[in-house]
Amino acid sequence: MNETLASQLAQRLQRARALGPGQGRSELVALLHPQARYMVLGKEVSGAESVADELLGGNNGELARRLEWQAPQCSGANARLMGNRRAGTRDRGLIITLTFEGDAIALVQEQRTPPPPVPAERLVLPEALKRRIDNALVERHPMLVAHVDAQGQPVLSFRGSVQAFSDDQLAMWIRSAEGGFIRAIRSNPHIALMYRDEEAKATYQFQGRARVTTDAADREKVFQRTATAERAHDFAKLGVAVIVDLDRVEGYAGLGPQGQVDGIRMLRDPAAEPQS
Repeated sequence: MNETLASQLAQRLQRARALGPGQGRSELVALLHPQARYMVLGKEVSGAESVADELLGGNNGELARRLEWQAPQCSGANARLMGNRRAGTRDRGLIITLTFEGDAIALVQEQRTPPPPVPAERLVLPEALKRRIDNALVERHPMLVAHVDAQGQPVLSFRGSVQAFSDDQLAMWIRSAEGGFIRAIRSNPHIALMYRDEEAKATYQFQGRARVTTDAADREKVFQRTATAERAHDFAKLGVAVIVDLDRVEGYAGLGPQGQVDGIRMLRDPAAEPQS
């Protein structure tokens, strides 16, 4: 197919979609191959009428009608349409890839572009997130911790004792009081942590500065709030309590049809963030 015809078909598809159900549906069906397929993350439909229904009424149908669309980019038997969110909205954009067979559209593949950044807030851990952190090991979502060793090498380890310590702090019980992690944070306290619940798709990243606490009350609090399975490794309490003063927390509680659910971006000092 020549690029002129491909561009025309792509533009006609976009115009028909903008018309919405009714007139738009009949025009879409006329553009689509009888065995046309539609693909989007987690879903695939086939047949011209089913594809038309998905384009108009599926999860991206209403979104597509709110976007500003660029001219098609064509190459051989493919065309690409780019839809950008309008100024002042928090919509995600869309990328549509079209494949042709004869003079009809045979395949429509659609994906969303990344969402705009969540506005930064002052760092106060939500109660629901605290519960996730405190129950991470028991619920089989142990948190991943990253630090940098003396040679500058990033090191990853799962830590079952991570817990919410305050509104802007995490804590953990480290059994090896003179191990590599403790030696590392004495010279470079900056660490990162990751929480992931694959079933719920909840994902959170944490950045902060770790330090050993010598306060007896804090030490006892951290040990007693550590998961039972972790405490059983250190009945003698030979380890140390580490407090993490958080500087940044980002993430979301899950994924829905419209993308990330309950996204957060929290900073210790939102006013200090560089303006993009």
